[in-house]
Amino acid sequence: MLNGMILLAEDNDLVRSFVCSVLQRHGYRVIEANDGAAALDLARRVGLDEIDLVLTDVDMPALSGTQLARCLKRLRPDLKILYMTGDTGVHVNELCREGAVIEKPFGYGTLVRAVDTCLSQVRPVRAGV
Repeated sequence: MLNGMILLAEDNDLVRSFVCSVLQRHGYRVIEANDGAAALDLARRVGLDEIDLVLTDVDMPALSGTQLARCLKRLRPDLKILYMTGDTGVHVNELCREGAVIEKPFGYGTLVRAVDTCLSQVRPVRAGV
């Protein structure tokens, strides 16, 4: 049984591979990009309505995770966002206004709980749907 589709944007190959593996073992379909610009392109090609959650690193080249989330939310305001950050200088409270946050490093259980929690939150009904 598949639990939904996650767009994963992470520039660190090892982190991206770990996260993808964990989520796939937990039953999620994962599409992955190595930076924000590639994730934006991938989201457009796949179709935003197919994506249940965007799991993005905050600090990436080309387009940051916050810039990616803002671009996608302009197109689909109810899209769920989960930020990953290992930067203690990032303003976590500010990020929390835009989505959920998981701090690196994290393990298997923490990642799965964070994703499950984000996806279990009720979405507001979209106009015209």
